[in-house]
Amino acid sequence: MATLNSKPSPWRRRATWSAIAVGAALALSGCSLQIPSLRHPAPSASPSAAPTAVPVLPTTAPGVSSAYNPVAAAQALLPSVGMVIVNVPGGESIGSGFVIQSSGNTSYMVTNNHVVTGGQRVQVLMQDGSHWLVQVQGTDPIEDIAVLKIPASLPVAQFGDSTQLQVGEPVVAIGSPLANQGSVTAGIISALHRTLSAVANGSGGAEDLPDVLQTDAPINPGNSGGPLADAAGHVVGMNTANASSANSIGYAIPSVIVKRIAQDLIDGKQAGHPYVGVCFETIDQALAASSNPPSGYGAVVTGTVPGTPAATAGLQVGDVIEKVGSTPLNNGQTLGGALQLHNPGDTVQLTVLRSGSAITLSLTLAQRPASGGGSCQP
Repeated sequence: MATLNSKPSPWRRRATWSAIAVGAALALSGCSLQIPSLRHPAPSASPSAAPTAVPVLPTTAPGVSSAYNPVAAAQALLPSVGMVIVNVPGGESIGSGFVIQSSGNTSYMVTNNHVVTGGQRVQVLMQDGSHWLVQVQGTDPIEDIAVLKIPASLPVAQFGDSTQLQVGEPVVAIGSPLANQGSVTAGIISALHRTLSAVANGSGGAEDLPDVLQTDAPINPGNSGGPLADAAGHVVGMNTANASSANSIGYAIPSVIVKRIAQDLIDGKQAGHPYVGVCFETIDQALAASSNPPSGYGAVVTGTVPGTPAATAGLQVGDVIEKVGSTPLNNGQTLGGALQLHNPGDTVQLTVLRSGSAITLSLTLAQRPASGGGSCQP
């Protein structure tokens, strides 16, 4: 089975700091690519004055540009991207982040949770040399997202819509690989929906990345938390991992997920993680394992957790979940990725193939339990 190394660790000075991987947003059981370790690409200076002028970044619509210009995309985004410097026992770790909100004399920057975990002091250094001691507003280990509160008015990055991305679309990644601030790399979207399993975390456990973007834009230690942007310079993902055992394979958390979780953290709320309570295997796994595979496409139900939305909705072993709402689970679209677009409490319609006939089931998503959920029963 193929193996990868865990997320790009924050770049480290004089410190040995274990990389911390992101967790699954959904309690979904399913076999997928095993990832022994994906490397994460991660804070001391006195506060300085904020920039006197706040640049207004372009607001052209995101999408594929026929005249792709990495220079223009980088220039649009660089003023909102900062180096995140985290003091940890024995040294410092370096990561990246980008500003997503600014009002009055307060700005909010988003980065990876693994960048700031274990930090004793966190600072942000911007491209213009301004720097601040900052407060960690909130963290979400499940999606590997953290928000920093900065006492300054800063340029704001514009989000693009990651659900509109196309394979082959050009992108740029910006961050501080090996503590080299403002580095820009270019590539394409290699795949839209990747499920990475058993990513090692800093606590000795293993968690999942249920739905991430794949890119060949180089992502290295220190890039963690930085933006992946489209041709218009709009953020379509947060760089979070690379495959150290392969070339030109990096991963980013889709912008729709980053935006939703970050807003919860800015508002001081618990981040919402939709929970289903279903065990399943993908159709390709079912085809490989069974001499009598099911028809249809999507996720093949192998069990449900009693008392969960999956059981209440009436999902049964052998059902094939083909659609979540209007989103078909084909062309790489995962069940987890489709559900991550929703909040706990949302009701979704599942199109299910049962004994050769299509039926519709209504399922109300719950909040993921702190324990991660119970065991499935056939």
